[in-house]
Amino acid sequence: MERTNGTMYSIGVVAGRLNVSVETIRLYEREGLIIPQKTKAGHRRFSEHDIDRLECIREMLTKKGMNLEGVRRVMAMIPCWRIHPECSAEDYADCPALNNSALPCWVLEGKPALCAEADCYTCPVYQLHVDCDGIKSLYHTQTFTKTIPPSIKGG
Repeated sequence: MERTNGTMYSIGVVAGRLNVSVETIRLYEREGLIIPQKTKAGHRRFSEHDIDRLECIREMLTKKGMNLEGVRRVMAMIPCWRIHPECSAEDYADCPALNNSALPCWVLEGKPALCAEADCYTCPVYQLHVDCDGIKSLYHTQTFTKTIPPSIKGG
């Protein structure tokens, strides 16, 4: 577990901070919404970034009226091809993230070689700060250097 240099928290501490049960956090993991870091003994550890992501998930569930499937689909809409620095139009054309709008890219199987061996936790797509009210703007913003592949635009 050498992915981060920051303070790491146990699942119990995080559950207490968020006022949820430990099982709730485990459910979010099973649903593919979070990727906790694990010690060699298998104990989950969470960074401040992970806690921010969990707070966003909680906000979507409690304040926005979404269910887990809705949250997962919103996260699946994050335009990974515009964020990931090495993703080419050819890579993306063969990627299941193009056609699977139900799952975030970090939980998909059959990823292109670019992502197949990568640690999804450290991927810029997963590490992106998720602003619950700003996910839609990620799709529309022009701040990313890549453009939508022609096959996506319909051309």
